[in-house]
Amino acid sequence: MNPKDPLHIQRLRRSVEASRRKLETFRSRHRQAVEQYVGVYYSDDAADRPVHVNLMELATNIYERNLSARPPQVLVVTRNRKLRPMGVKYERMLNEQLVKQNVHQQIQRCVKQSLLSMGICKVGVETRGEVDVQGYSFANTQPYIRSVLLDDWVHDMSARHLEEVAYCGHRYRMRLDEAKKNKSFKKSVRDKLRAEENYNFNEAGGDERIGTLASGIAQVETALEDTVELWEIWLPHEKKLVTLSPLAGEAPLRIVDWEGPDRHMGPFHMLWFNEVDGNTMPLAPAMLWQGLHQIVNGLYRKLERQAQRVKHIGVTRGADVGDAERIRQTSDGEVVAVDNPDAIQEKSFGGIDQRNFAFMLQSRDLFSWMAGNLDALGGLGPQSDTVGQDRLLFSAANQRIAGMQDKVTEFTRNVIKDFGYHLWEDPLQTYPVTVEFEGIRPLEMEISPDDRRKHSVYEHEVEIEAYSMQHQSPGQRLQTINQIVQGILVPAMPLLQQQGMELNMPALLDLYSKYSNLPELRDLVTQVNQGPPGPEGGSPGSDRNRPRQSPVTTRENVRVNRPGAASRQNADASMISQLMSGTGRTADSMMTGGA
Repeated sequence: MNPKDPLHIQRLRRSVEASRRKLETFRSRHRQAVEQYVGVYYSDDAADRPVHVNLMELATNIYERNLSARPPQVLVVTRNRKLRPMGVKYERMLNEQLVKQNVHQQIQRCVKQSLLSMGICKVGVETRGEVDVQGYSFANTQPYIRSVLLDDWVHDMSARHLEEVAYCGHRYRMRLDEAKKNKSFKKSVRDKLRAEENYNFNEAGGDERIGTLASGIAQVETALEDTVELWEIWLPHEKKLVTLSPLAGEAPLRIVDWEGPDRHMGPFHMLWFNEVDGNTMPLAPAMLWQGLHQIVNGLYRKLERQAQRVKHIGVTRGADVGDAERIRQTSDGEVVAVDNPDAIQEKSFGGIDQRNFAFMLQSRDLFSWMAGNLDALGGLGPQSDTVGQDRLLFSAANQRIAGMQDKVTEFTRNVIKDFGYHLWEDPLQTYPVTVEFEGIRPLEMEISPDDRRKHSVYEHEVEIEAYSMQHQSPGQRLQTINQIVQGILVPAMPLLQQQGMELNMPALLDLYSKYSNLPELRDLVTQVNQGPPGPEGGSPGSDRNRPRQSPVTTRENVRVNRPGAASRQNADASMISQLMSGTGRTADSMMTGGA
């Protein structure tokens, strides 16, 4: 394709429009998933019916917590020994820039989007003003990482795999005055740009955008400045980025040669978990969850209506109406005379259907099972009668999520690798870094453009530190410390003492007090004054041959299996069995916890 040929550009526009129409189904599914995620109380344009049991929100947040809870930590591996000092500085530069630009937030957005549809991320370079160098003015560029909504995305839907697409790109919003002043845009085209007002629909008469969940469909003049929406299309075969205006039939605003990493998808990175053979769109986890989520909430709304229809009334024969009226007017504890007390009876009408209640419980547990045992992944409560069995269940649940974690880690590595490429290739920017070496205080250093031009960035391999993005609670950190102390340090104490080292108990107590949230632990050990040394160099009364006691004791917590302490799954199974058989407690009492 020749992007300078008007006929080729028109064909590209038609193909983009056709692919956008094919993506409409997936955009609608994404919006439906988000509507269920936010529920009915988020806004007037969210879910159309109450979502009392929000399993979509529960599953999404549990997975997001397991996949990208913490900012990634970069490790740089340099094979060339001569370049390893530069690799150390490059590693520090990357980690500091990731924190400075809050890259973790963009990664989290992509992870959440991948659970609902598909995660899309763009890595590029943008201009932020100008900088003066030796009397010359240069554009001040800055690399960026941004997530892209499916609403604003398009790719070649005629391809069988993403590695085969002939184009892909995204829509972005720009201030109208900025677009008209942009000298990189073709003047004859940018002069024709006009402000756009309808941002509620993806195309004219098309599907609603995700943004209308909060802003609403009605046109409200809330924008402070006039804006225009542009399309940036990546052509992998031509290695070019083409910027298109919303004006049909016009030439491109800009055609730019690609100067980034050599990748088929150019500046774009995709994250998904379930690939569908021969298709460019994945099977998102939310697509598997949404059916059961709607069944559970539909049944719960039905049970709610049944519970609200329950009424308890007194009935009697027509001849005993007088007695019934006297009983109705009598207060609690009073005595009333009636002719026939046995003629008045209390009746109950309506109530929760036990089979519907049992089906709702079964559907809720099936949702957890389909989502990879949410109770275990989210730590929502004990799943078995013993701690050992719980660990086995959690390990089994982790097997399902381990593959997803690998994909998130690989996605993050590729994104940060391209981000580092743009940092490295910046011809003007000098990056200050703080490097720590063993045995010396931290050193303030820098990486200048001259330093980076001496060798290629590909001399350094970018990796993500294992488990750096996973959530680790204070209790888990404390458990890790215990394992290291008991398994490594305590057995090695004789060797450490021979080398003049010992276990730093004050530091160990500080860690225990920090991660257990018990500052009082610091007061348990105090410094005492030792008396004059004994005849063998020890304190008076000391026994140098007395065996040393381990500074750390081992404590094992075991859950005791007691009657009535069954897991939620076992309790649900017992309740479902009783409900389906019509024995045991009523559904009303089970809902309220009564006998």
